[in-house]
Amino acid sequence: MKISDNKLSSVKSFFLQELEDFEESKIYFSICCDAWLGMSRTDLLLDKDKALSESEILKFLYGIKALKKNEPVQYVVGETWFYDLKISVEKGVLIPRPETEELVHWIIQSEKKSSSILDIGTGSGCIPLALKNILLNTRVLACDISEVAINIAKVNAEQLELDVDFFRMNVLNKSDWGDDKFDVIVSNPPYIPIVEKNVMHENVLEYEPDLALFVPDETPLIFYDTIASFGLNNLNIGGRLYFEIHENFGPETLAMLETKGYADLEMRQDMQGKNRMIKAILR
Repeated sequence: MKISDNKLSSVKSFFLQELEDFEESKIYFSICCDAWLGMSRTDLLLDKDKALSESEILKFLYGIKALKKNEPVQYVVGETWFYDLKISVEKGVLIPRPETEELVHWIIQSEKKSSSILDIGTGSGCIPLALKNILLNTRVLACDISEVAINIAKVNAEQLELDVDFFRMNVLNKSDWGDDKFDVIVSNPPYIPIVEKNVMHENVLEYEPDLALFVPDETPLIFYDTIASFGLNNLNIGGRLYFEIHENFGPETLAMLETKGYADLEMRQDMQGKNRMIKAILR
């Protein structure tokens, strides 16, 4: 089958037929149109017979081929939306999730007077950029062990014209820590035990970075434990620690934080009713 002509409606028909085995095919088409044509869903209804150039049609043909291989649509178009910001993503950088937006919203509502925030394991930079976009007077910094992640985060900061200081750091290496103090430390670190690989979607396993996803089965809290220790050294007294967590390890994470001396522990659920976020205060 070929595309009958260069009208958007014909391209859409071809796209949906080629991806008829994918439940999300209509969503994929809307995402591709937004990224490649600058067209919203309303635009698609009002201008469905828009004529596309040859290069635009080629992008859709490429997209079909990539999506059939289960490549995440965010990597196909090279971007995604996060807390009303268009964030560039590429292979080697974790795709931002909606539940992380809930964590960002909690921080924004709670930390309007904070002077400094550090995001550990920033990936695409979505968390600190979303925070800086709202908390304009707050100094925001972010780090990651991955050079690929830091590079794409810096690109996002430049494109969005947001002043966030990105730097490389391996938080598991104590010699990397430094002595800077912060009002807030936030992290959405790797938290999926390797044993759970067998129940995860193929497109995540094949394309998203293991470095940003998985932890050893025997030490599932390795990053939380280390970052909590980092916080003891690098949070101001009264400083707040925010985590996105694995739904199955909420009580264990709370117990670890209490053992280290954190107080006023609070755990919240995401929109799916799963334990997903924790806040702790250094007294």
